[in-house]
Amino acid sequence: MQPSFYLKAFDCDDAEGQVLLFSLKKASIIRVPKELFCSLQNGNLPQDKENQLFKLGMAVENQEAEKREMLSFFDRLNRKNTQLHITAVLNLDCNFDCIYCYEGSDKGRLYMAHQTADRLMDFIRDNFTKEKNSLRLDFYGGEPLLSMDLIRYISSAATDFTGSMDADCRLTLVTNGSLLKPRIAKELAHLGVNRARITIDGPAYTHNQSRPFKNGAGSFDTIINNIRQACDLIKIGIGGNFEKHNYRQFPALLDYLLDTDLTPDKIGPVKFDPVMKAPEDDTSIPEYYGGCASLNESWIREAEEFLREEILKRGYATQKVRPVTCMVDVSDSWVVHYDGTLYKCPAFIGKSGFEAGDLESGILDYNATYQTEHWRNERCAECEYLPLCFGGCRYIAYVREGGIGTLDCRKDYLDARLEGLVKQDARYAQKA
Repeated sequence: MQPSFYLKAFDCDDAEGQVLLFSLKKASIIRVPKELFCSLQNGNLPQDKENQLFKLGMAVENQEAEKREMLSFFDRLNRKNTQLHITAVLNLDCNFDCIYCYEGSDKGRLYMAHQTADRLMDFIRDNFTKEKNSLRLDFYGGEPLLSMDLIRYISSAATDFTGSMDADCRLTLVTNGSLLKPRIAKELAHLGVNRARITIDGPAYTHNQSRPFKNGAGSFDTIINNIRQACDLIKIGIGGNFEKHNYRQFPALLDYLLDTDLTPDKIGPVKFDPVMKAPEDDTSIPEYYGGCASLNESWIREAEEFLREEILKRGYATQKVRPVTCMVDVSDSWVVHYDGTLYKCPAFIGKSGFEAGDLESGILDYNATYQTEHWRNERCAECEYLPLCFGGCRYIAYVREGGIGTLDCRKDYLDARLEGLVKQDARYAQKA
């Protein structure tokens, strides 16, 4: 046996003579004596330890074969995938006026018609092949709760269909939270929409600057009050968008949640992300000049480590380090725009040239448009970080380069951040 090509070893900060082993392809973590790691490197592990590390993805028979196998990762995933995943953009309307709005001037009173919803259900039925046993349907906007009639209509049709197929149906919602009143939350739960993700940009004084109502009033108190009354009805996760000048203020939000009894047992995963710049040719938000164009910016590394630590030490869950499965590369994962156009990523909705078909005409060959195999190259094949990157984010490459033909390489970022992330996960797993 050999060490996996996708294995990292880090000295333990609290135990001399021990190392943390982390499998980048299986996201497994184990603490072992350095002598055992040296035995793995030298190929003379005891049989029982060899079997254990093999199951964890840390020991392999041949590294070169392992690298070739990794290049077929999505081929194998797509063959075994039993889920059809749909993100349904119900509208481009919103009651907020966020300073960095990703949809910018594309917003407006643009709503999915019931006829389009019927075609969406036809698309689901046509693509729910015999291998499928699960439907995941995410309601998205704009603000999807402005389309409650469509949520009722589509949820009922989707659950009826999956019920007839003896299949699982998972309905979720991405919302600004301002309309999630207890009556609405109770109805959503009854419809089967049992998870919602709400964006809160830090404590009241930062959030209200970034995400006010259209009339300029702050939205923070409304959102928090709704979460307090809805969290027993549906599972609520929290996201947030930070910038260089305000990320250190975000822990005040976590303390406020704790002080108002929105404790980790009542709140789902919490994750904060940097605001992205708009592409240079995008004039939809002309008055906003902030954001970043790469995760390799040094301040983002510092901000993410800081915020993740603040989340974990207060007992909230957050995303662990794990292999990347971008929906662009997952064949049965689609974004359906309000007008019936198909895309492979929510970030590209409405952007000319990134259409992947439509509900009426069907699916187009989108492989060249989305560069679906851009990571199948010698540079990526010889990179130990391939499972955590797969060429990076196409949208970030689009923002930075104006196209997605180049890689959004995460090597510098992972060189700087992976050890800290793994040690955080190991440390807080011990406390759980």
